[in-house]
Amino acid sequence: MAEEIEEFVGEDFSDARLPRQHWVRRHYTGCTFRDADLSELRTEHVVFTDCDFTGADLSDGVHTVTAFRSCTFARTTLWHSQFRSSTLMGSTFEQCRMRPVDFDEVDFTLASLGRADLRGIDFTDCRLREANLVEADLRKADLRAVDLHGARTFGLRLEDADLRGAHVDASLWTSAKLTGAKIDLTQAVAMAAANGLVVEQ
Repeated sequence: MAEEIEEFVGEDFSDARLPRQHWVRRHYTGCTFRDADLSELRTEHVVFTDCDFTGADLSDGVHTVTAFRSCTFARTTLWHSQFRSSTLMGSTFEQCRMRPVDFDEVDFTLASLGRADLRGIDFTDCRLREANLVEADLRKADLRAVDLHGARTFGLRLEDADLRGAHVDASLWTSAKLTGAKIDLTQAVAMAAANGLVVEQ
């Protein structure tokens, strides 16, 4: 028999001190974790929906098959955390401390990461469909095989990033900063076409 899911709706955990917790099969909806200490938090099969993590400490956490849906991360500390087979769909990140962080098959669809400092982060096999990446800094990031379809990329910094095999829209080739980025031959042709060049053999 499956373990029963614990439900928390509209609860206020602001300023709570909950370090080194291990949460399994819980659902939090509309809860507030403002300025809470959630360092070294381990979650498995947990769902957070419309939760507020403003100012919270989520450092050194491990989140496995966990969903953060439409959550708010403002001035949140996330560094040294791991997210595995999880989703951050529709969540908003503003002035967060994120590096270093480990993302393994994470879904950022519709997430807002504008102006985020994501330098050197490995996003291999992650999904960033329709994400807001305006003026985000992904210099030296690993974006191999990443799905970037529909992402907003104006002013996105991709210098020295690895984009080989990434799925992108033509607009990325004209809106992002790409000096030193690694791309494959198919992408090179698409980039040339997006910039009005004609490639002939």
